[in-house]
Amino acid sequence: MTPDPEQRRQQRQLLSEEVRLQLAEELSNGTYAPNEKLPSEPEFAKRYGISRPTLREILSSLERDGLIRRVHGVGTFVTLKQTRVQSVLDLDIGITEAVTAAGANLNVEVVESRVGAIREWISTALELPKGAEAFRVERVISVDGVPAAHGFDVIPLDIITAAGSPEYDGGSIYKFLETRCNVHLVGGIAAISPVAATARMAKMLDCPRNSPLLRLEQTERSTAGQPVLLSQEHYAPNVFSLTVQRLRRDRATLTTRKEADHDR
Repeated sequence: MTPDPEQRRQQRQLLSEEVRLQLAEELSNGTYAPNEKLPSEPEFAKRYGISRPTLREILSSLERDGLIRRVHGVGTFVTLKQTRVQSVLDLDIGITEAVTAAGANLNVEVVESRVGAIREWISTALELPKGAEAFRVERVISVDGVPAAHGFDVIPLDIITAAGSPEYDGGSIYKFLETRCNVHLVGGIAAISPVAATARMAKMLDCPRNSPLLRLEQTERSTAGQPVLLSQEHYAPNVFSLTVQRLRRDRATLTTRKEADHDR
């Protein structure tokens, strides 16, 4: 009995999903190396017994998931990052310190390191007057040769000048502040949010445009309560594994705190 049009459509959908899952598994289990060029579309379509339009739909889905990137006229490449760095958000450590602690190979590319004007939202976070200049550092951090994170850090200019304007060597911003600028850091509140990679960010982190990135933004303070560092970090997909410890307080403690807040 010949399948009716609806049955054929359902069969194509099942085959398409089966092939997509198989390809995703091969991209995840190391069958293909990061940045490896995949076989041509005709070869892939023949291998899996599907049409080229169906294959293009599958590849579009895998590209949206950040597993591959397609370059028009060149080919399809693997973008899955195999390297992972474990880092806990309840510890106030920098990106480079997290990579070093994981025992991975660290490479830092300094995109910018200079004194310059800052935007109003940065001067507000650092409690600086509007139009103030500051020391700006922009970096791309790679783990085992894979772009892992983008860091943008801003330090008030008086912190730098008070320490004799030490030269930044491209390493940990935290260590630079602590050892070269003699500032004791006590931490700060980090705001975490998902964002889509802009064209510029995608190029620096070697991921497709609009790929999901994790943004971590924090204003670091000194023992005197002074804002001494504004950090904005973007983490690439599948490289960092970030965790946070969440402790559950008993209801009696929470009730007492709410009552105290109400009485203020």
